[in-house]
Amino acid sequence: MTVNADLHTHSVFAGGTGSGTIQKKLTEMRGRFIETQVISQMKGVNLLGTGDVQFEPYLDFLEENLVEQEEGLFTFEVNENDLSNFLSKKGFSFEVQEDPRYILQTELIFTTAVGKRRKKAHVVMLFPSFESVRSLNSLLDMWGVSRQKMARPFVVCESAEQVGDRVNSIMDIDPHVEVIPAHVMTPEGVYGGDLQIDFLDQFFGDSADRIRIVETGLSADPAILGMVPELDDRILISNADAHSSALNRLGREFTSVDLNKFDYRSLIDALRAGNVSKTAEFHPTEGRYFLTGHRDNRKKPFLHGKGQFCYYSYRHLPENRICPVCKKPLTIGVLQRAYELTEAQGADRRFGEGPKRPYVTMIPLIEILGFVRGIKTLNSKKLLREYTSIVSNIGSESRIWMEDNLDLGEIDPEVSGAIVEVKKGNFCFSPPGFDGTYGRLVIGETYDFEDLKVEEI
Repeated sequence: MTVNADLHTHSVFAGGTGSGTIQKKLTEMRGRFIETQVISQMKGVNLLGTGDVQFEPYLDFLEENLVEQEEGLFTFEVNENDLSNFLSKKGFSFEVQEDPRYILQTELIFTTAVGKRRKKAHVVMLFPSFESVRSLNSLLDMWGVSRQKMARPFVVCESAEQVGDRVNSIMDIDPHVEVIPAHVMTPEGVYGGDLQIDFLDQFFGDSADRIRIVETGLSADPAILGMVPELDDRILISNADAHSSALNRLGREFTSVDLNKFDYRSLIDALRAGNVSKTAEFHPTEGRYFLTGHRDNRKKPFLHGKGQFCYYSYRHLPENRICPVCKKPLTIGVLQRAYELTEAQGADRRFGEGPKRPYVTMIPLIEILGFVRGIKTLNSKKLLREYTSIVSNIGSESRIWMEDNLDLGEIDPEVSGAIVEVKKGNFCFSPPGFDGTYGRLVIGETYDFEDLKVEEI
């Protein structure tokens, strides 16, 4: 069987809890699970990470509300009246036919000293049982990690050796605990940012040899990560890293995995063995950190005024990589880091020249509808009604991207035409993503993203 898995999500606690808000957030989280019951089926994603599972109030909530259906895979019990009320409130005419499965998952932030500065890297972790999550929390307490008010706590280390020791300890909790460096090329990924790590062991120490899977992130895809030689023998997976269950967030990236048996250990074994039929990827130019640059209205006090921005492909970087507007170092983009890494690791690869891995590029259907209808508010009732009508006819959004010969005859010709253009590659994001801003979709135009230099100063 093939499972579409989005294994990196976040709960409502990921941004911090605040004083006296736990119960309110748990109520909000219950509503999130109800919404996910619907959205996951619409998107065609049937296995999801819980997000933030080690955060104690949320962990208790999950233990009370998740029901183990297969070993290590859970459903969230949703009351039929609550589900009906949600569908009615949203105006969704959609029949929910199956319960998504959940896997116990979190993201931790490891930091370590690199010279006189500190480097941080986000890391996704998957667990086979609540017992193994409790064991993780015991380790975090032993290390003095401040985790009581943080859903994504910082594991503060002083060397790559110490990072390695702690990652090894986590992996030793159970043979099927999985540690996956997250969105590895972004500023908060292991390779990204201006404090550069050129090899995994420079951050993860000797645990790097045990890391078999890495996450592409929204601003990269297998064609970009194929430029990095030390990833040649590692498995690439894609996840949405969603902080909500909105249609343009949940399942915006996922991994199709071939399984002999639908349970946690079989999933981990399949991922480690590379039984990935394909990944479904954001187009990198839509991702928030694709090109090097500085956005406008940047930081307080604003170093850039409204309309003052710049972005560059690798071949057009300004001297010393200094912004022409604010004279500060530019935020380094994923494309630039890919070229730097291929050189640092002793290779000479251009974009797309590494190992070929099966993947499809997709744009959230709700974004395509917004472009076609000229509606910027993606949660508008008009767009939601049209989206629901489309997925009710074809089964799920994922079929649009994963199936080559899907019949789009029941879809409005203007919309189906836009989908066809996207699948043919006749689209772009202008401007592309850079310095924390998403790219803006344009269908019917293309450009060479390796030959961009834009300065509005």
